[in-house]
Amino acid sequence: MYLEREIGPPTRIPDTQCSRDVNLNTISDSQTMRALADHSASPGFPSASQQLENFGIKFSSGGAHISRTIMLKELGIVLANVGAGSSPIDYRAAIVEDNILAKTTESTRQKTLRHLRELYSLDECAPIFGLLRKLYSIDNQSLPLLAFQVAWARDPLLRATTTYLFSVSPEDRVETKPLADSVEAAFGNQYSELNRQKVARNAASSWTQAGYLVGRTSKKRRQVRPSVVATTLALFLGDICGYHGVTAFSNPWCRLLDLTADRARVMAIQAHGTGLINFRGVGEVVELSFPMFVEFQEKSS
Repeated sequence: MYLEREIGPPTRIPDTQCSRDVNLNTISDSQTMRALADHSASPGFPSASQQLENFGIKFSSGGAHISRTIMLKELGIVLANVGAGSSPIDYRAAIVEDNILAKTTESTRQKTLRHLRELYSLDECAPIFGLLRKLYSIDNQSLPLLAFQVAWARDPLLRATTTYLFSVSPEDRVETKPLADSVEAAFGNQYSELNRQKVARNAASSWTQAGYLVGRTSKKRRQVRPSVVATTLALFLGDICGYHGVTAFSNPWCRLLDLTADRARVMAIQAHGTGLINFRGVGEVVELSFPMFVEFQEKSS
């Protein structure tokens, strides 16, 4: 089994190499804070806070899906070619200077770097990306749902399409127009019809890359079957966002993985059995802890 490999101590990067996406301390207007929370754009998503921003979750409007998808193939190449413990400068050098993604122009390489940073940070001092890297090292086959959960946490445009997609039953068709309408419902007239259509197409591709949709021209909804590693990320993100006790199993990321509360609990027990998490539960009394990933909890506080 993949969890039988030895996992060494986490590599820490000096603070001088770290970057932060947003500093909410610079926001003093309460109306602005409410707007950020409103732009979470998915039911049940947590409200904006400095702790969650520090962790790497994004609440401000906008996102990579105005022009790109989750870029799963590119992320996979980056993670396979840039070693754990690398600095943001190393990630930039690999993409822009070494051109590991085989882009034809420097401008394209720069844009690719910017979008990957928007989606994933590419900074191991950002807990959400450090956690992604560590879970990827345990089971790289789980990358599609690991990446999607992180991108979903960081792109309100992608989150805005969630309600419609989850209203579609397995094997039923998913249409582009309702995806575009979801963006309008979340953001009003902030985006033109042309841009809403672009977001809808990119989001549909992202949902497809993650396994939620199948088909090229006619896309149908498919229920995903997350691994224990992907479920561990969902439980951790829920914990960071305040979903404790039995609510842990119905947190937004567990629901994102097509898990019912009962199934999420079963997956938590399996994750406990493989050493990924500590789980103790009797009836409605539930306690989850993450000793293997405690460094990422500490960094966000």
